[in-house]
Amino acid sequence: MPSVLSGTLSYVKNFLKDQDVAAIAPSSSFLVRRVCKWIDFDEDQVIVEYGPGNGVFSEFMLDHMRPESTLLLVESNPDFVETLEEMTRDDPRAVVVEDRAEHIVDILDAHGIEEVDSIVSGIPFSFLDPDTKHNLLARTRDVLAEDGKFLVYQNYNHMEAPLRDHFSEVTKEYEPRNIPPTMFAYEARK
Repeated sequence: MPSVLSGTLSYVKNFLKDQDVAAIAPSSSFLVRRVCKWIDFDEDQVIVEYGPGNGVFSEFMLDHMRPESTLLLVESNPDFVETLEEMTRDDPRAVVVEDRAEHIVDILDAHGIEEVDSIVSGIPFSFLDPDTKHNLLARTRDVLAEDGKFLVYQNYNHMEAPLRDHFSEVTKEYEPRNIPPTMFAYEARK
């Protein structure tokens, strides 16, 4: 795994050149633990991560997942894809896909996955136009298992209403120990 400094420098570089990168630094361990507490790591899981960046959440989940679990990492930035492939090279539970979250149905079909237990996402929903946001939330809900969860973290408190439009139960928490320090974490249940 890259050092904290090299991870932050990678984020800054990609933040400046890729309009889809919304963070200037990787997520803090506090935010990672706050979001991942909603995943039942005691059970075999199929987990998807939208926009894993350099893999801070991915590494935590792989450290806690059971041997028969699967982690599908969907990342559109080629630099981050390369980092993720290197990080997960020796872990058969991890699958890295260079694509956009909007294509989740086709991605799951291509990998023979029928339903997902949890989807973790830090992609900047505020950057998406309303139709794209609505369609992505609908597709996300549709690919989740009946008791599946969509776990989202965002800089601004703008996701509660859209999540409530698509999910039956939404829980929101605030994590101040992050850069930037205004991260909202949501658990949306199908």
